[in-house]
Amino acid sequence: MNPTIVQLGEMRVAGLQIRTTNEAECGANGKIGPLWHRYYEQGYPARTPGQKEPGVVYGVYSDYASDEQGAYSLLVGVEVEAGGELPAELTVKTIPAATYAVFTTRVGPMVEIIQEAWARIWAWSQESGVKRTFVADFERYDGVHCADPNQAQVDIYVAIEQK
Repeated sequence: MNPTIVQLGEMRVAGLQIRTTNEAECGANGKIGPLWHRYYEQGYPARTPGQKEPGVVYGVYSDYASDEQGAYSLLVGVEVEAGGELPAELTVKTIPAATYAVFTTRVGPMVEIIQEAWARIWAWSQESGVKRTFVADFERYDGVHCADPNQAQVDIYVAIEQK
C-alpha cells in the first residue's frame, strides 16, 4: 500500500463533528459509527446547500491533541462553497492547503477496509521516515467506489511535511 503524493488547496467541509480517541473507538462506546449513522439518517448529504461535489462525503480528522495516540475531532460532511447559509447544527472545518500521502484501500466491506488501511498507515508513518503534520487528514467517499458498502474502495489523505 504505497501512497501517491499530491498537493491540494484549501477545502471547506461542513458536517457533524465529534471528539474521540483511537483507544475509545476500540471499545463498545465508540462515537464514530453513531456519528456516520446520524449523518446519513438525518439526511445531511442531500440537504447541505452549496456542495462542491454532490455525492462525495468526507471523514475529516483534525484538532489532534498530539498524534494518533491522542484525542482528535472527526467531522463527517461535504465540501461546500465559501459563504452561504448552512444548517446551524453543522460545523464548518477549513482544511489548509497541504501535501498529502494518498492511500487507496483494497475493495471490500467498508468498516473492515478502513480499519485495515489506518493500521497500515500508522505502520507506514513509523517505518517510512515521512513525518505526518497532524493538521488534518481525511477519507474521501464517492458515489462510484462506495456505492456498495460491501464492495467499497476509499482514498485516505494523510497530511505530511513537504520535503
